Amino acid sequence: MSWEEINDKSEAGKKAGKEQKAKVAAMAKQYSACFSTPSGKAVIEHLVNVFIMDSGTNLNASNINYEAAYHNGEAGVVKYILNQLKRAQTL
Repeated sequence: MSWEEINDKSEAGKKAGKEQKAKVAAMAKQYSACFSTPSGKAVIEHLVNVFIMDSGTNLNASNINYEAAYHNGEAGVVKYILNQLKRAQTL
């Protein structure tokens, strides 16, 4: 992708930008629908506790860098879900 494509101010570029925003909004709403039920709220709370709050890296690990990166990746997925839920609230 080039800078010209990113900064496309043409009607086609504006239309593509609006379509992309609509897709992002629709997906955020789907995340919200999934996690707004009582079961969904319980699942997201569990994910936060397991993969963010209780996911410390063992300092005695044989490969501490690998473990830290692995836990960071796990937490990143949960944070992505939380960001989708926040995005849905602002729509």
